[in-house]
Amino acid sequence: MKNSLSFLQKAGELKDILRQGVLYYGFKKADSTTDHVFRLALMVWLFGRNRKLNIGKAFKLALVHDLCKVYTGDLTPYEGLLSKNGKNRFKLAWRWRRLSLKEKQKRYKEKFQKERKALEKLTRKLPADIRKDLMDAKLEYHKVESPEAKFVFQLDRIENLLEAFECWEKDKNFPTTHGRDRS
Repeated sequence: MKNSLSFLQKAGELKDILRQGVLYYGFKKADSTTDHVFRLALMVWLFGRNRKLNIGKAFKLALVHDLCKVYTGDLTPYEGLLSKNGKNRFKLAWRWRRLSLKEKQKRYKEKFQKERKALEKLTRKLPADIRKDLMDAKLEYHKVESPEAKFVFQLDRIENLLEAFECWEKDKNFPTTHGRDRS
């Protein structure tokens, strides 16, 4: 019981992990990881009804997909692409889009390895069956092969887009809504 409570306490720190994607663009009020996971879970429930999916499994994938951020922070594909002085933030999204598929795959693999190690650290004192269940769910989400993983993966992207749209509603200069470079 003590180890489970420690795990839950540590997982609670996700409320302090801010979403970096919008912060890179100078937006001051980013959602937390728990904001993101909560809305993603609502999306699973709302859009998963009446589908031939295991909704319990989809909820599990949604809940575990960012759990590792307790230790990694909010890793994004943009790591290392932003200039040290923070200038030209608006060009960041366009620079990412121009990376080769090989470079994107390399970055995704590195990100997953960091996340896997963080989740192992977070779950290390949990009972073996629970630890295995969480690790298997993270791997399933990462592979995006099951119908539930594909569904949650796509909803995760939609949730990111929804957050970007909300930022744009507050600041019409938010860069990802325009098809041109801004500097």
